[in-house]
This record gives sequence, C-alpha cells and structure tokens, in this order.
Amino acid sequence: MRLNNKVALITGVAGPNGMGYASAKRLAEEGASLAIADISNEVNNRFDDLNKMGYEVVVFRLDLRKFKDVNKMVGKVVNEYGKIDILANIAGVAPRGKDQTAEVIHRFVDITEKEWDDQIAINLKTTYNCTRSVLPFMIKQRYGKIINMSSVTGTVVSGPGASAYSAAKGGVSGMTKAIALEVAKYGITINAIAPGWIDTGRELERKAGLSSPMQRAGRPEEVANLVLFLATDESSYLNGHDIIIDGGNILQEYKGLGDIV
Repeated sequence: MRLNNKVALITGVAGPNGMGYASAKRLAEEGASLAIADISNEVNNRFDDLNKMGYEVVVFRLDLRKFKDVNKMVGKVVNEYGKIDILANIAGVAPRGKDQTAEVIHRFVDITEKEWDDQIAINLKTTYNCTRSVLPFMIKQRYGKIINMSSVTGTVVSGPGASAYSAAKGGVSGMTKAIALEVAKYGITINAIAPGWIDTGRELERKAGLSSPMQRAGRPEEVANLVLFLATDESSYLNGHDIIIDGGNILQEYKGLGDIV
C-alpha cells in the first residue's frame, strides 16, 4: 500500500457522495490513518462508515472558517498520531439556495457584501486556516503533501454571476503557487485540483456534465484518484500546479450555466 504509516487530514468530509468522502476512502484504502473534518454533523456518519470498513480514523466537527478552532484541531491530530503527512483541503462550495440543490447566480452589481464574504470565507479562508496550521509541523518534519481543491471556475474560465466564487477559487490557485515556492526546500509539495462538473448527487451537475465532450459529469472517485496521486511520492516532482479534471469541458465554449437571476 502506497500510504502505509502516513497520516492524512481531510476536510469537507460530510456528504456520502462528495469528493471529500471519496478521497478519504481512497487514501485509507492505501493505508493512511485519517483525520476527517467538516462543519456538518454528517461528518460523524462518515466517521461511522469508515470505522465499519476497518479504517483508522478520528473525526472533528468544527467551523473551518475559524482559525483558532482549526489550529486546535491540528494540534489534536498531531497529539493523536504524532504527525500530519498529508493535508487535503476539500471543504468549499458554490453559493446555493435554501434547499442546497440549485446554485445561486447573481450579477456582480447585485452581490451583497455578505454573499461575497461568505464565498471567500468558505472556499479560500478555510484553505488558508488549515494550511497555515499544518505547515509548521510539516516544515519541522521536512515532509508534506498538501492538496487544495480549486476549480476550473476562477482559475481558467468563469461565467456571468460567478464573480465571488471565481475570486475565491482563483485565490486558492494563487496561494498554492506562492506557498509552493516557499516550502519546496523543506520537502513539501502543494498542488491544486481544478474540477469541472462532478456528480456529487445534484441534478445540476449531472445535467451540466452531459454537455461535456465525454457526455457525463465526473465521478467523485475519479477526483479521489487524483488526490491519491498527489498524496503519494509518485508525484514527488509536481509542485505548485493547477491540475484540471473536467473531461475536456474547458476546451469548448459552452459551459452549461443556468440563467442569471
């Protein structure tokens, strides 16, 4: 197994069909001990699922937007396992309506300050908080693998009504590159994954994926395989990059976006 004796902290592990849970399972299959975190109580269900599969895992339910709480969590993980080798920052989401199924798309001139701040906080600040808390331990041990979840939206393409989300995900990409230059000498690599349409259980994702060249949305397991590659030493000379996984969708102009409201 490729991750024997490795410890992985993974955020955004709540939904049973999400990229976070798929990634946690994939890393555990390769021998990693897990710490999983999310703001949703559902993270406890994923803990139960992973436990039943026989994997070594600890769970944290917290608001990843709060640096103090994140820093405390990281300290507990190090106390539990003695180290953190892998950090997968998967927590984040596009703005959604009250039913959590449809994306909320607003023109820039209509976005409220709160909507803007919320998107920056949930997609960018959470990544900063976790990375900033984990890096001192990785620097000390002179080893680490950090995987950030960006998006094609904001890094290489965008769409009307996606300015806040684009700014947040573009920020993840820029931060990844800057950190990569600072930590490479310590044996640490950091890369960002930029997914396109991935089927995490929402009809929007499935329908939009039909317009891609592969005529389907991606599967969370396909993203998890990329997370695994970046978490292993097989990716030892890959550093500071955005890796697109979208079935070739950005090669065409049509993005499958809904109407602006």
